[in-house]
Amino acid sequence: MEKGMLTYKGAVGMGESDSNAHMNVMWYVNKYELAALSFFDAIGYDRKYADKRNLGIVVLEQRFRYQKEVFENDALEIYSHTETLATKTTTIAHRMFNTKKELLGSAEITYALLDKGARKAIPLPAEIKKKLEQFKMD
Repeated sequence: MEKGMLTYKGAVGMGESDSNAHMNVMWYVNKYELAALSFFDAIGYDRKYADKRNLGIVVLEQRFRYQKEVFENDALEIYSHTETLATKTTTIAHRMFNTKKELLGSAEITYALLDKGARKAIPLPAEIKKKLEQFKMD
């Protein structure tokens, strides 16, 4: 797991570019969101798990870095891993690469689990925390 778990594979689509012909910022956010959904699904937090417990995932903080230009039709891969883990939060690092394995950009996003009834963050369940630990990079 040198780069982390492969969580997204796709390409920059038509209409996803800005006036500079770069992939528009909103599409970076979208692709990192898709990567996060794959990551959480892989650790056992899927729709069924969330609905059964009346939970939701909320984003508390996002930090993006753009290292290389990304254009329409560029093939992309995103690898994700657990960056930090606390009682109620986890920060997941997402790294975007091209087919030459060049780092294009990254996102570090801090998430919490929300009890939808109480509208409050809850401690991460033990089984989820254990899986998150497995995806920490050394």
